[in-house]
Amino acid sequence: MVNMDEVLETLEKQKDKYTHEKVAKFFKTWTKKLQYHFTDIDEYYVIELIKGIPQPIVKEKLDDPDIMYSMSTDTFLKLNRGEISGFKAYQQKKLKIKATMPETLKLQKLDKL
Repeated sequence: MVNMDEVLETLEKQKDKYTHEKVAKFFKTWTKKLQYHFTDIDEYYVIELIKGIPQPIVKEKLDDPDIMYSMSTDTFLKLNRGEISGFKAYQQKKLKIKATMPETLKLQKLDKL
């Protein structure tokens, strides 16, 4: 059973990472929409960054997000707890991401927080 409170709380924590002092400088020029698709519940959530500042999370499906993550809620929680690495989840086809290589490399900085 999916604990949506935990998923949404974790998504908020993920959003807050963009303003962390160790990585904020890397995202300060970003104006992008990042969409999370949770495949097990078929729900979509968007974090929008405007010049690196995260906006409130919105539940919506975008036709053409700048960056797209697709995974189950379980994989999302395990990634954020450090129980599985993004690379391993990607290799095991538990995580799909649509982003450019430079975007992907920049996003990896969030994993170190």
